[in-house]
Amino acid sequence: MNNTTLEDLAPQLEDPASLITDLTDRDEYFHDATEQSVVPRAIVLAQSENDVIATVRFCRKHRLPIIARGAGTGLSGGCVPVEGGLVLSTERINHLTIDSKSKIAICGPGVITKDVKDAAEKHGLTYPPDPASYEECTLGGNVAECAGGLRCRRFGVTKDYVLGLRAVTVDGEVLKTGCYNDHRGFLLGVILIGSEGTLAVITEITVALIDTPSVGATILAAFDNAHDAAQTVSDITGAGIIPTVMEFIDADAVACSIEYENSDYLQKGMAALLIETSGENVDEQITSIRAFCKNNRCSVLRVENDPACAEGLWQVRRNVSKAIKEAALTKISEDTVVPNTQIPALVDFVAEMNRTSPLRINTFGHAGDGNIHVSFLSQTGTPDEMRLIETGIVKVLRKVIELGGTLTGEHGIGLAKSRYLHLEFDSTTLEYMKRFKRLFDPDNLLNPGKVFEV
Repeated sequence: MNNTTLEDLAPQLEDPASLITDLTDRDEYFHDATEQSVVPRAIVLAQSENDVIATVRFCRKHRLPIIARGAGTGLSGGCVPVEGGLVLSTERINHLTIDSKSKIAICGPGVITKDVKDAAEKHGLTYPPDPASYEECTLGGNVAECAGGLRCRRFGVTKDYVLGLRAVTVDGEVLKTGCYNDHRGFLLGVILIGSEGTLAVITEITVALIDTPSVGATILAAFDNAHDAAQTVSDITGAGIIPTVMEFIDADAVACSIEYENSDYLQKGMAALLIETSGENVDEQITSIRAFCKNNRCSVLRVENDPACAEGLWQVRRNVSKAIKEAALTKISEDTVVPNTQIPALVDFVAEMNRTSPLRINTFGHAGDGNIHVSFLSQTGTPDEMRLIETGIVKVLRKVIELGGTLTGEHGIGLAKSRYLHLEFDSTTLEYMKRFKRLFDPDNLLNPGKVFEV
């Protein structure tokens, strides 16, 4: 396709300037939060669903790959362009309506997740999913990856709140699911959620809201080794206690956090749990959690009932991802999931790898639902270190599957994990997944190369 042909798309858009072919200073559209970056052929900053339809139909006609994109905060390479492809950004489709009577929010895919929360709170409601990047990630991206978050053990993940979707198929037709078609027919929305832009381009989302829950106490517990902290997680969940938030940070990740920003509560060598109880029966929860922490030899235990004062306790968790990234030239993070009973085994396995490897390897994550992030840190970025990381990732993922877990909890497969799908899924299952892809996108134009290896 020549530039003249590409420019034919501009008059079909609500604002012809939405088509960008001069990519100077547009580097943010070349990558997501991973290290991978590819320069696309062009960018469309869609203003509406009609812009998406026009763009998709144009690309289908000219066999131009389409990479749908939200805020680019993903950690799997899911919206990294392909050479010669067109990035279709939905960040400007950001309409937002709260229906407080029905307890729903009607949102464009470009709405920032925090904006949904803030708008709902004005009506005494809340939108529970809270990915760590909720201040900048978009709802469309959350749906594409089925994002989780700190509160997902108690309140669920993105898919649990999506009531319906509007999405543009590769033919340029509008697919309506859930509440958009009176909930009739097959549950196609379930297929689109978590499909990472490989089946359709989402243009509107209706999500359920809930009454704002009461806030419980915050507990910071520190341990002299990560195994005891992980065992405490297993004990708490085994007792049927479901905190609103339960976050785990191993000693090496705590050290990174303290190096990044000094802590008033933790010292190097400590592993930590941060727990927010639910707002019901708070004293009973605190008593039980205290007992489990002490049984597992915790060295620091602080309880804070005032939400404003509790903010200081959350400091180490808020900065840990940035801190780990600052501690190395290159960081590659895997968001593995194992059953809660197997968290100690996974933590021990990674700790041993960290002890015996020239690499720095640590763990932290949403312990409530077993979503443990394993970070590999390279200080040099040399080919030798990157090969060590690749070998380490395979070892961890094999261990996760052995422990009854899964490859990803919230980041998605994207480019980062497509080569590992065979570790979890048999050939028949993979083939039927690929058949879904071929049914929706026979020419492989929607986010090609993601999820399944080319």
